[in-house]
Amino acid sequence: MRGDRIDNMERYSATGNTFVIVDATQVEFNDSEKEKIVLQVVEDRDGVIFVERKNETFFMDYFNRDGKRATFCGNGSRAFLKFLKDKFGVSGKVSIQTNAGMLIGYATEEISVQMPEPRVERVLPREELFGLEGALIIVGVPHLVVNVGNSIWNFDMEIARQLRHKFNANVNLFNILSDKRFEVRTFERGVERETLSCGSGTTATAFFIKYHVKHDSALPDNLTANTKGGMLRVLFDSDGIYLGGGVENG
Repeated sequence: MRGDRIDNMERYSATGNTFVIVDATQVEFNDSEKEKIVLQVVEDRDGVIFVERKNETFFMDYFNRDGKRATFCGNGSRAFLKFLKDKFGVSGKVSIQTNAGMLIGYATEEISVQMPEPRVERVLPREELFGLEGALIIVGVPHLVVNVGNSIWNFDMEIARQLRHKFNANVNLFNILSDKRFEVRTFERGVERETLSCGSGTTATAFFIKYHVKHDSALPDNLTANTKGGMLRVLFDSDGIYLGGGVENG
């Protein structure tokens, strides 16, 4: 693998999640090459995104920092769309391809992307979660969402690490602040540490709060999440769930 093949890359941050984005629109990498590239360039970032073209549509291929492909990354998809806006002049409503399917994004002042439809695998008995309320929910990738209440910022993340391995999922700890606002911390599978935010995990958490804690089916609806990396907005609309927030180059 020639080192000059990966010169065309940028670094982006989406509400605290950090990525290296590799422009692979002019060159093809196989999976083995992609894994080597990830391990070579990721450094302290959470993951690496390969930007490709498939049938005239941009395709996002996402890898965690461990060099393994993940089906989806919520904040990664927003960083991907911001890269398309900066590099290729994409704007307004746009369709993007991901390993979780075709999604709609909006490259406007705020970058927002439709999330894969959440699927509840199971609501867990409290005895499996140290007496806490939670569920296993798939939003492209599996997320364990756990209501830890006011103890969220003092919660022992070693327990989150144990839950990550027990359920082979990202672990999202949340606390409900008000009718429309919650706070969340995430221990990410594949990154193997707490990250400053997680888009698909925030979406899974918002979904659980709306439909399984509050039993609220009203649409449209907005929930706002406070994360260590900043604020994320989850919009529930008739055509899907959208995640919005800030994205920066660098």
